[in-house]
Amino acid sequence: MKRTLYRNLDIYNEDTHIKGDILVAGDTIEAIGDIDMAADEVYDCTGMVAMPGLCDIHVHFRDPGQTHKEDIITGCAAAAAGGVTAVCCMPNTSPVCDDPKIADYQREKARNTGVHVYPVGATTVNMAGEKLADFAAYADNGITMVSDDGHPVANAELMREALEKSEKYGILVASHCEDLDIVNGGIMNKGKVSEELGVKGIDRASEDSIVAREIALADSCGARIHICHLSTRGSLETVRDAKKRGIKVTCETAPHYFMCNDTLLLKRDADYRMNPPLRDESDRLAIIEGVADGTIDCIITDHAPHTAQEKAVFEKAPNGVVGLETSFAATLTAFVHTGLLPYESIVRLMSAEPRRIAHIPEVRIEQGAKAEFIIADPDHEWYVEPEKLKSRSKNTLFKGTVLKGKVMLTISEGRVIYMDNAFGRAVKNPMDMLAAKIIEKNNPTVVGLDPKLEYIPEYIKLAAVEKHGPGLKAAAAAILRFNKEIRDAVCDLVPAVKPQSAYYEMYGHHGIKTLEKTIEYAKSKGLFVILDGKRNDIGATMQAYSAAYLGATDVFGQPEQAFGADALTINGYLGTDGIKTALETGGAMFVLVKTSNKSSGELQDRRLCDGKTVYETMGDMCEKWGAPYIGESGYSTVGAVIGATYPEMLAEMREKLPHTFFLIPGYGAQGGGAEGVAKGFDKNGLGAIVNSSRAVMCAYKKENCDERDFAQAARREVIRMKEDIISHIPAIRYPDKIDG
Repeated sequence: MKRTLYRNLDIYNEDTHIKGDILVAGDTIEAIGDIDMAADEVYDCTGMVAMPGLCDIHVHFRDPGQTHKEDIITGCAAAAAGGVTAVCCMPNTSPVCDDPKIADYQREKARNTGVHVYPVGATTVNMAGEKLADFAAYADNGITMVSDDGHPVANAELMREALEKSEKYGILVASHCEDLDIVNGGIMNKGKVSEELGVKGIDRASEDSIVAREIALADSCGARIHICHLSTRGSLETVRDAKKRGIKVTCETAPHYFMCNDTLLLKRDADYRMNPPLRDESDRLAIIEGVADGTIDCIITDHAPHTAQEKAVFEKAPNGVVGLETSFAATLTAFVHTGLLPYESIVRLMSAEPRRIAHIPEVRIEQGAKAEFIIADPDHEWYVEPEKLKSRSKNTLFKGTVLKGKVMLTISEGRVIYMDNAFGRAVKNPMDMLAAKIIEKNNPTVVGLDPKLEYIPEYIKLAAVEKHGPGLKAAAAAILRFNKEIRDAVCDLVPAVKPQSAYYEMYGHHGIKTLEKTIEYAKSKGLFVILDGKRNDIGATMQAYSAAYLGATDVFGQPEQAFGADALTINGYLGTDGIKTALETGGAMFVLVKTSNKSSGELQDRRLCDGKTVYETMGDMCEKWGAPYIGESGYSTVGAVIGATYPEMLAEMREKLPHTFFLIPGYGAQGGGAEGVAKGFDKNGLGAIVNSSRAVMCAYKKENCDERDFAQAARREVIRMKEDIISHIPAIRYPDKIDG
């Protein structure tokens, strides 16, 4: 069972706050607090907060029928990016969700996303406002909320009947409150701005009157009523008074109503239009007060995607904005960073209370609970760029706005379903992991897995050909078996392996699959994996390389790991552009600085106008690039490749690059000896790892032993190499800074 440790957090429930760690085992929180237990993955979350997964009980995912705007998959991806692990999908789909079969479809489509979708049934058949839907069928299907959201139920008696039935079946009625006779074609708030624009406005009374009606109807039959997207000071006062009188009313609002007012409409941009509309400043301030004093029970988004084409014409565009990815940040910006509310209240407003209102299972961060929580950097300021949103539609009114607070990780069912690019290096420094494995094995060597077919024993090749026939598939199968047996023989001795991607790529897609399996198997044995790919590019291409080899690729809204190496060798000669992009992904890198090949001096030894050689300049850049990412071991995530065949340069660079971990190729087969490579180590016997490839893989040939003993011959060579190197370097130990 995989264990993941999230360290150094401020952990909040709605009624608790502790500082500590969270250990997840499988899909369950195994422990919280000050944890000293082993884990497969460790995330350093210093400066971050953890909260239960957020819940948004008012979203529109447009699926089925309007998937050009959004669908269940893209909607759930947007939710995960906003820290939302549970959503209630409104029924105004095509066809309308007035049939449990549609609810089943929505749940099934969301099943593997990690976001729990709770369909909302239509209050009336086809949302036509003429006949109540089948509440009994809803109850049997597990639907706990109904609404005709997007339309009011105009007939008051029909609404009263709905409220009576809701009590019988344990279903909540949520009301979209507007009087369409008052709306009468209006498209924005009625006031000074609508007059200035010459646009027909909507009087507040359209909302206020129906809010009062719904509360009176609920009171008449003792039922619960939930008021959707409250936006006016008048409605707020009505709800406040009703609560004082003991009427069972709850209400919600959205971030745009406490962050924005109708002056944004002066831009004549339909991305600022929604229903109910943005009100004036007095309403905005009243909504802030209502959230702060607890009159407003929860914060939702009313996430309503529309395409750019649909939003193009201001007067004719449909109402609605997307909001799942900005809601948490907007709420922190408006309430936490202004001192109006503590984090515990954010948990209540965005997780605990909406779950209670909609009869959704509550989640908490506590021992034994399901692992469903978010980790956020509350101080991370970010600029909202619509094109980077996960939602299929980009109609956010926060475009161009700087918000403070960002969800970095969303965990559901024990797994990470969203990781923000900005989190990247918050993951435990990979070089710390490598140093820890070197210390554990007392061995600073890495086995290179660069298998040529001529290295592989004949009996393995014959078996592969017999099974697959001669060809690329047989070659790849032989290599995989060879690799596995070597790893099995040495995994208790070495901290790391280093597959060279070229030796796999030459066998086409079969070889690529073998590379993937080689990495996966090595990691299952607890080995650190350095992928020798020597990649680099700039911009989106380097982002793709980094995602492929070190991070994860966004596939239909979910992060999927392709190769999952811990480190990648990189050609740094494209400069900062490519390196910076790779750093944002996470993982570690070893940049080519002074390589072991004979012709390296043709370029690397040339002196520049400042008198430094090219390799010295590249080394200095490694130290500079890595400066923000120095871990507990004293080394950054940016390492350097420096060949064993140049011991005097190793010594020089060790002194000049105190925070740069060295990968040292060229030991043995290329002439580098232990006395020379020792110059790359620090006083603690750390700071370098020495690679041997051919000498290990072909040890059985050197020994002239039975080819079936190749794996044990490799083991003997690894032991010899280890003893040779550690006899020339200081005793391997933790640096003083983390002793004790």
